[in-house]
Amino acid sequence: MAIEIAPVRKETDLRENLILVLSVIVFLISLGVYFYFNNIILSQKKAELVAVNSEYTTLAGSDVRVKESELALASKYIGDFKILLENNPKVSNFFVAFQKWTHPKVVYSGFIFDVTSRKITVSGSTSGFQNIMQQIAILNIESTIESYQISNVQLAEDNSVSFNLELTIKPEVLK
Repeated sequence: MAIEIAPVRKETDLRENLILVLSVIVFLISLGVYFYFNNIILSQKKAELVAVNSEYTTLAGSDVRVKESELALASKYIGDFKILLENNPKVSNFFVAFQKWTHPKVVYSGFIFDVTSRKITVSGSTSGFQNIMQQIAILNIESTIESYQISNVQLAEDNSVSFNLELTIKPEVLK
């Protein structure tokens, strides 16, 4: 006895065919909706973002141009001061020495410095004659000063004393 194994062909129902067709239609509609949103709606959003971004870049670009012009001006000033400092290091050394020569209670103004003759002319003021005497003592013991002259010493009503001071410094101060 032989048993025959053969696949049994079952006829498909109309119902199963209808479900298959509907599922294929739903799948195709889903794909259509996906591509619609992906290509049309999202591309519009991307275009809006690019427009906003380009607008921001335009504003930022103008700000950058303004900052670049400000930096160029600052660079010019820095370059000018660098040239002055490199060409006149002698004067810079003088101010360091001048701080050591001054009395703390004497205020100087009206500074004139002639590098060729090494003469400095300043106006000074202080609260009394004793401070001027102490300033003269400091100038007497300072070895880098060749000579000095105090003139136009005047006493004001508020007991402040104003004077003019002319210093001649030794050449080593400017080296």
